Amino acid sequence: MEKQDWQDRETERHRATLMRLLAFIFVYAGLADDTHSAAADTGRAGRAGRAFEASREAWTLSRRACRRLLLLLRPVEAATRRLIVVLASGLPILNPRAAAAERPAPGAGEAPIQVQRVAEPTAPPGDSKTSDARLPVFALADRPKRYEWFFSGKPHGAGWKGPSPALPGNDELDAAGILRRIAALARALDDLPAQADRLARWRLRRMAARAAGKARALSPLRPGIPPGSLPRRAPKRERREEHDLLSETHALARDALARLDTS
Repeated sequence: MEKQDWQDRETERHRATLMRLLAFIFVYAGLADDTHSAAADTGRAGRAGRAFEASREAWTLSRRACRRLLLLLRPVEAATRRLIVVLASGLPILNPRAAAAERPAPGAGEAPIQVQRVAEPTAPPGDSKTSDARLPVFALADRPKRYEWFFSGKPHGAGWKGPSPALPGNDELDAAGILRRIAALARALDDLPAQADRLARWRLRRMAARAAGKARALSPLRPGIPPGSLPRRAPKRERREEHDLLSETHALARDALARLDTS
């Protein structure tokens, strides 16, 4: 019981830090003038809706601003994902075979039970072309690493015949993809329990697939260091608050997954 209370306190503390870092992300993206105004909108369509509306416009950011945003956005996304894992570990996990056995089969003349799905929240009202667009959904699993270049036996970037990549500068880039990721992150942080329910259902579907003989991973975390972490040989002066937060939430998530696997 004491361990559960400690975990709840740690979860709330990390969520407060994530909300503060989200305010900085909004300022870096030009979605707010300062962190106070960025934290003012607390509704479901507040911060997330603001970022999503900007992604549907011709919103551009300088290359330097995009690079600075991604350096902060990646560890914050990974820390949020690990906090969701910790919250999902406290939810009851059903056995997919037992759940299927307890579900009565429809008898003769009976219609199969229709599962009603809860409608996803839509974007704020806009023009008729995009008024029915849905807010982006936060990714519950880490993006897998790509090792094609490693197994090819060639140096990273070998074979490129075009001009040299441009160094980070002030040229303008389309920011729609980054803004959609910010909107999904804001939506997840506004309702972490709902994201934990999503993860529990995600694991249940994968458990059912494994029971059917299919190869499915049950962990949403990829092996190795989490995305957004500093390289192991990076100097300590480059370590910032988001990196410490990611290390702490990663340790909590690994412990939560170990409890799930042994339960």
